[in-house]
Amino acid sequence: MPDAVPLPSAAGPPARRQLGARSVGPPGAPWARLWTPARGVVVALAPVDAVLATPAAVSRLRPEEYRSAAGMAAWRAREHLAGRALLRLLLAEVAGEEDARAPLVPEPAGRPRLPGSPDTGVSISHSGPYAAAAVAPGLDVGVDAQVPRPPLAALLCRCRAPGSAAHLANLPPERAALAFARIWSVQEACVKARGTGLSGAPWRVRVDPGSQAGTSGTLHWRRPPWHDAADAGPVALACAFGPPEAHPAHPADAPRSGRDSASRTS
Repeated sequence: MPDAVPLPSAAGPPARRQLGARSVGPPGAPWARLWTPARGVVVALAPVDAVLATPAAVSRLRPEEYRSAAGMAAWRAREHLAGRALLRLLLAEVAGEEDARAPLVPEPAGRPRLPGSPDTGVSISHSGPYAAAAVAPGLDVGVDAQVPRPPLAALLCRCRAPGSAAHLANLPPERAALAFARIWSVQEACVKARGTGLSGAPWRVRVDPGSQAGTSGTLHWRRPPWHDAADAGPVALACAFGPPEAHPAHPADAPRSGRDSASRTS
């Protein structure tokens, strides 16, 4: 693991990021992994509990985000709030404090957008005890985290690369679950980057579970450099990014603050 580094001051200017990955948090107790898969694209992965215990993260949550969480099951509410808190912490570092406190408005298929900064791509994911977020000024971006679980046979056949179903079926259960999580995290990241969700047929994205990088149309996708490390942790993570395509209609006239805009996306 890289050395831990302190978070920048919330009042300071947005940080310039170098390619690579590092840990974020107090020395000796890093609580998040920060990853820059390409210049201008920044991803954070952290345990839900750690995010919700970090005042600098939860202090930027908006009232409508708490209201949305109030109608959810307790476990789902924690994931919902942690994903948004992590994204807002990342926005403060990458884009600035105004964007970090602005409303998030869902597009028709659920992709979150910043109406006041429509050219800044943002994405949120959560799986089990982990939350992930991505920010990419000037790009479409999607991030997906998947805690490995044994896949259903029908899903395995649908979301595989051609010819790989038999290979995954012959792996020990734990290895098959991890390989599938790596495939599905890339496929989900790609359709999230384009804002299409399942209607974008993620299973059509061809993915080798052992590959570190690839493309899908005009998108590039990457896995973090630690995904094969001994301390990688039980979660698959992928990020997809590319030049923006036409965004579906969304309330772009929503103010940067003041009006409630409940977001019910993941």
